[in-house]
Amino acid sequence: MRKDFIIMKIAIVALYVVFVVFLCLCAGEIYARYVLKEPYLSGLKKSNPIFHHLPPPYYRDTMRSEGDFDLSFVTNNKGMRGPGNYIYEKNPGVFRIAMLGDSMVFGVGVKAEETASAVLEGLLDKGQYKKYDVYNFGVYSYSPVIEYVYLKKEVIKYRPDLVVLMLDPGDIQDDWFYEPHLVYDAKGEIIGCDPFKIYGRPDIRALCMKWSRLCFLLDQKLFQSIRKMKMLGFANYFTNKSRGIRNKTEILVNKDLDNIYFDRLILFREGKNEKIVMRHWQRTAKYLTLIKDYLDDHKIKFVLVAYPYGYQVGENQWSKGRTYWAFEQNKRYDTNTGFPIIGDFAKKNNIDFINLCDPLIRANSELLYFASDGHLTKRGQEVAADAIFNSDVFRKDLE
Repeated sequence: MRKDFIIMKIAIVALYVVFVVFLCLCAGEIYARYVLKEPYLSGLKKSNPIFHHLPPPYYRDTMRSEGDFDLSFVTNNKGMRGPGNYIYEKNPGVFRIAMLGDSMVFGVGVKAEETASAVLEGLLDKGQYKKYDVYNFGVYSYSPVIEYVYLKKEVIKYRPDLVVLMLDPGDIQDDWFYEPHLVYDAKGEIIGCDPFKIYGRPDIRALCMKWSRLCFLLDQKLFQSIRKMKMLGFANYFTNKSRGIRNKTEILVNKDLDNIYFDRLILFREGKNEKIVMRHWQRTAKYLTLIKDYLDDHKIKFVLVAYPYGYQVGENQWSKGRTYWAFEQNKRYDTNTGFPIIGDFAKKNNIDFINLCDPLIRANSELLYFASDGHLTKRGQEVAADAIFNSDVFRKDLE
């Protein structure tokens, strides 16, 4: 009897502990849902098992950045920016251009008709030699690894004559993040990018963060701090805290840390350890090469366009937001960091290449980048489109 009593008592205590833990988790979840806002423009990153994420058709939202813009928008029938709906069919005599890229191409902060793709189409149609379609396939946070999948699965259906890929300075980090989520067929060919699979298995962390705001909060606060401690060392981390030094800044400016998790601008960080930079650049280069080979097989022309962020264009560009990424205010950084690597890659792989650094720098007396948000302004989009339009490389590919 005494043994049964002890077992029952242990069971009751265990149930009580489980109940208390359950109540704590529920309270934590309620708290997390109360204090955490929906991530900015989260609707543009609706999970997709093939393309990782994709905006839904006719999705309405508002782009906001204090002091920069407050602008409502709606996606078209394909979930793209437009302007206007897209059709797979192409009329005879139409020269169709597909522009790939991320939120810069999508046009965060500007109207659909003010995006570089829309401006470029207007410039082309002024020539009146033939009809041009320029379809904007910019998707928030896309990079070459997903653009390769999206090109093969969707963009090719539009029968483009030319593909223009706008390479963002942050694509090197995005490719690092997305690569483990790739899905392969039996032949080893990439067939998708699933946000809830990692190395072919269920991604428990991603699933937990999708369904639980508490898990998301813990990842962003507690686990993020642990990652910083691992990178800087326990003592250094807390020494910085006590002195009021921002740990992320120290991580970003450390030239010999492989900080790809934290630094989306690692390719353009002056003085960064070359071995670290090239290790991660080779990943992005691999997917750009796959895009080039795929387009060659389909006899579609390809232009690679690289553009800088505001801190490399002018001391007055992206004047506020740059400090978050540990770039000084009132200073223009060297464009010889990063861009020669891209240019050399393009030359070696026979890829037509347009570098937008010089055209943007020449226009840096105007506001080309939003001060806080960092995306191209209406004028910045115009300068980019005009530079592409007047490029000998681009003109040649229109023939």
